[in-house]
Amino acid sequence: MSSSLSSSAQTGTAPQDRSTQFVPVEGGGPQTTDAGTFMVAAYLLMWLCTVLFILQTWRKTRGIQQRVDELQKAIAKLPQDGE
Repeated sequence: MSSSLSSSAQTGTAPQDRSTQFVPVEGGGPQTTDAGTFMVAAYLLMWLCTVLFILQTWRKTRGIQQRVDELQKAIAKLPQDGE
């Protein structure tokens, strides 16, 4: 806080005297990437995450189904109470 007070005291401008309008920076260099590129990249990333999630869920479901089939076979081999 004291540094901001000292900097305004050094420049001699009070906060109410400063410009409140947007002033573009000149000579800031060219923009390297536009917003459209970021939007497309984010969109592709979301689809990639969705596809990977679906594939992982499908693999886990397939493994669980195999385990259930094994358990059903093991239960079928157990002797019945009436026999």
